Amino acid sequence: MENLASERRKRALSLGTIKKRPDFLAAQSGERAPTPSFVLTRAIRPNPDGATRVGFTVTRKIGGAVVRNRIKRRLRAAARAVFPASAAPGFDYVLIARPSAATRNYAALLDDMKRGLLRLNALPK
Repeated sequence: MENLASERRKRALSLGTIKKRPDFLAAQSGERAPTPSFVLTRAIRPNPDGATRVGFTVTRKIGGAVVRNRIKRRLRAAARAVFPASAAPGFDYVLIARPSAATRNYAALLDDMKRGLLRLNALPK
């Protein structure tokens, strides 16, 4: 019995990555929470896998490949720190980066992510 509960908790806290375009589009068409460094979107319905998944979008308008990769690494690290405790289990999220994500203080980036998740999780489902 205890093993089953720990398995559910583990699955709820696992953080997957969105890789397919239809999954990105489904998550981006849902609810939005804009922050100074990114726009956080969440799918309307939970995914059938039951795992929380995150996708990252950084457009070429923001900068070259080095800048875009740096932003993605920063957002991935922040998501690993914040999502397991704050995200609604089983939903897909997409982070759409803004130019300020490259230079924003990491503590402020974490704070933006927490506030965005609180805003999305407080919305009626």
